[in-house]
Amino acid sequence: MEKLASYFEGKPVHRVLDIGTGSGDFIRLLSQVFLPEVQLIGVDPSNEALSEAEKGDYSGKVSFLQMEGENLHFEDETFDVVCMSNAMHHLANPEKTLSEMKRVVKHDGWLVIAEIVSDGLNEAQENQKMLHHLKSFTDRKSGISHRETWTEAEVLEIIRSNQIYPQLTFSYNRMPDPVTDSAKLKGWEQQFASHLRSLQGQPEYEEKSKLMEIFQERLLRYGFQQARQVVVVGMKQ
Repeated sequence: MEKLASYFEGKPVHRVLDIGTGSGDFIRLLSQVFLPEVQLIGVDPSNEALSEAEKGDYSGKVSFLQMEGENLHFEDETFDVVCMSNAMHHLANPEKTLSEMKRVVKHDGWLVIAEIVSDGLNEAQENQKMLHHLKSFTDRKSGISHRETWTEAEVLEIIRSNQIYPQLTFSYNRMPDPVTDSAKLKGWEQQFASHLRSLQGQPEYEEKSKLMEIFQERLLRYGFQQARQVVVVGMKQ
């Protein structure tokens, strides 16, 4: 993430917190952005996700703690940088987590929010959105907080309305090019089918199952690519 590295070059960063760290994808990027002596801490409510994150290959000092973003067990103004990547649409109460982020970041520190978006996508990225939105639907049916993705404008409005003031905004693609390899495409097709099976016996199953053929045809035609993210570096007032 060259733009992020360039922005923070020369800035006084010693401690960084990553909220909703999951399996560690974003904190792995952060370990490349910041100097090896910077302390990185990843938190997530899922022990299973943290176990995966701990297997990662990181540069520098990285540690993990089980913790929810809505209730961070840190003192006020503890971190120079507080981050959250692709987690906001999973939050039952985004405002509370954003408030906690502002509380634990230093008064002159930075908040980094990266969020997958639903607009400005190519056809391969639309396929990822189609898979993701089915997954979010099945999660909600199971009582799990998981919204469909917002547009970039909606993400920026949420950030600004929570008194976080963007200093840098840019688009980022985790997957630079569409994947067209048939074996890999089969994996995403199987994921789609698995989500559909979880709806069997429910009123929505028949309607949602019609999407399977459409998804298969689109995969063969366009391939698969992770939807783009909007990345915002902001500061609190």
